[in-house]
Amino acid sequence: MKVENGPQFDHSGLPSASAGAIPTHNVTGLQLLASNLTGASGNNDFNIAIYWQLLLRHIKLIASVVSAFAVLALFATLLKTPIYRATAVIQIERHETRFTQSQGIETGEEGGRSDAEFYRTQYDLLQSRSLAEQVAVRLGLLDDPKFLPPQSPGLTQRLWGVLSRGSSEVDALTRRRAAVAKFTSNLVVEPKRGSRLVMIHYFDPDPSMAQLIVNGVADVFTSRNLERRFEASTYARSYLDERLRELKGRLEKSEAEVIAYGAREQLMSAGVGENKSTLASVNLATANTNLTNAKIERTKLEQLWAIAQTDNVYALPQVLDNKGMSANQEKRASLAAEYQQKASLLKPSYPVMVALRSQMDELDRQASKIISVVKDSIRTQYLAAKNQEVELEKQLEQFKSNLINEQARAIQYDMLQREVATNRILYEQMLQRAKEISVLGAVGSNNISVIDPAERPSTPYSPKLFINLLVGALVGLICGIVAALIIEYLDNTVRSPQDVETRLGLTLLGLVPAAEDEASIMAALQDRRSNVSEALRSLKTALQFSSPDGLPKSLAITSARPKEGKSTTSFALARICAEQGMHVLLIDADLRRPSLHQAIGLSSSVGLSNYLAGTMQASEVVQRTDVENLFFIASGPLPPNPADLFSGPKFSSLISLGGEFFDLIIVDAPPVLGLADAPLIANATGETIFVISAGETRRDVVGIALKRLGMARAHLLGAVLNRFRLDRHPYGQVSGYDYNYGYETDIERDSPQLDHSTEPATAR
Repeated sequence: MKVENGPQFDHSGLPSASAGAIPTHNVTGLQLLASNLTGASGNNDFNIAIYWQLLLRHIKLIASVVSAFAVLALFATLLKTPIYRATAVIQIERHETRFTQSQGIETGEEGGRSDAEFYRTQYDLLQSRSLAEQVAVRLGLLDDPKFLPPQSPGLTQRLWGVLSRGSSEVDALTRRRAAVAKFTSNLVVEPKRGSRLVMIHYFDPDPSMAQLIVNGVADVFTSRNLERRFEASTYARSYLDERLRELKGRLEKSEAEVIAYGAREQLMSAGVGENKSTLASVNLATANTNLTNAKIERTKLEQLWAIAQTDNVYALPQVLDNKGMSANQEKRASLAAEYQQKASLLKPSYPVMVALRSQMDELDRQASKIISVVKDSIRTQYLAAKNQEVELEKQLEQFKSNLINEQARAIQYDMLQREVATNRILYEQMLQRAKEISVLGAVGSNNISVIDPAERPSTPYSPKLFINLLVGALVGLICGIVAALIIEYLDNTVRSPQDVETRLGLTLLGLVPAAEDEASIMAALQDRRSNVSEALRSLKTALQFSSPDGLPKSLAITSARPKEGKSTTSFALARICAEQGMHVLLIDADLRRPSLHQAIGLSSSVGLSNYLAGTMQASEVVQRTDVENLFFIASGPLPPNPADLFSGPKFSSLISLGGEFFDLIIVDAPPVLGLADAPLIANATGETIFVISAGETRRDVVGIALKRLGMARAHLLGAVLNRFRLDRHPYGQVSGYDYNYGYETDIERDSPQLDHSTEPATAR
């Protein structure tokens, strides 16, 4: 069969099957790529833009979770019982009444406490159990059903009441405990920082009850504090009266003892207490001074004597200051120097040497005599000092005895006088304090006062709708983000261009937007201004720059699984190239599920399978299409085993022969996984393009497919991400894949505005 106005095939000079072999280094790269496809990127740097895009992809999920939590917070707030808070403000001053104070010794109730301890005690008293019971009794809360609803006692309580004191007593005790527990749990004491004001809060569902209780707490606490002061004042007065009687009796007794002792011992009032000096005291002081000096002298001589008994006798001051010793040592040193000088020339037995030695020995004997004299002198002085020290000690003891005998009676007299003076001072101070306590008790001052009584609250304190909604929305936002991250982590599909480039390590050749169905895709291809058409034209442009030689002569387009858009991509790319003036041959090599003949509208009764089986020539299976410069080879009858047909040399020969007549050969190959056809086709063609369906193809599946292509020595140019939803992935605003740049409308073209752009419409 001959095609009119089309290229003719030459049946001579067919290349061998090894003509399309791929270099080994390309296989290694594909194998390494496929082995590293674990879903992790090689770059671990944190990129906030990636996470922002992730959240935008799941914005509906996050918004739904936030809305759900906000609704739950709203229902929880509306169903919760409103609680009112009443607040009273009191002032606590630290006015301490020191009931007994003498000579700086304080024995008051709080005299030794710090401010922090004092105020901490007051706060604890406000929250004490006794105060709660007193308020509950005074306000009649134990029998008030609004405050404490009636409750039926449990089995244990009834049994205990029968066995012990009766049910009425048990019920009263139970209600008292319940009232105190509720009171203390709802009462909050809040001191104002930097002041002496304290706010008392009480929380209750009834605003009137909250106001009544908090005012009762302030009044009872103030009155109890005043009562404690009155009680303390009464106790202090009785205590001071008793102490006054005791001190008065002690003063009278001590005065009588002083008078009786002075008359008996014939003593005057002056004595040791007035620091009077006597002869005995002067002698004692002089003897003590002499003994001290004697000890110092004896210690010094003892040290000199100790040095004199050692070999370091030449260090004694008496030896160093002796002029005879100094002359002796100088002459001895001169003779020793002369002796050493001549010893190098003369023998020791030489007369001159013997004479020098005799002179030095004589000088040594003289030095020994001097040292002996010095030692005897030091020893004599040491023994004399030691004897003097002993005599002075005896004299000191005698003076001590005399002084003690002289002052014994005066000391006892002074002690009696000091006791009288002390008792008189204590009595006078205690009497003055008793008068002050009587005056203060009559005044009745209180250091605690109510500043602002509580008012009836008009609005509930809790629950707070706005805060609960805000917390619910915040929790929902966190849960939504976590859910989005979990979904993204569990999602193993290829979703975005980043996945293709970073996780798969493939070059992204093109990004084809998603369409509703095949019919809409075909309609979009007819419109040059559509996003799909622009994306495929960008793919063709990328292929022109994929190699130094420009657009490859033959291309195999495949995918990992069926229905990923490889056939549509093949037809669209072939059509675009043909419309730009290239002679293009499109081959449907999917001999299992062919679909290109339906898209083109031609018959598949004869085609590639006839040629590979050898029943027809290449020129007989080539069909002309409605698109100018586009020729098509259908799949033909489906063979039982297509892999056997592709394993022979016929397909490689077809690619080589077609390269002589066509500018571009595009082969629509079957999927890689599960079939042996695609690796054989990729090996026979010059380049291979891998089509990936966005959001549908898993990364591990792509990895297995790439590994099989690598084993077949296929040269992979890159990948095409098909069916990409621009509305779900705002990738165009970040990476430039925005096909919604737009064209002029008819009105804009007809407007008189000047367009300074010199680029054609298809390039924008």
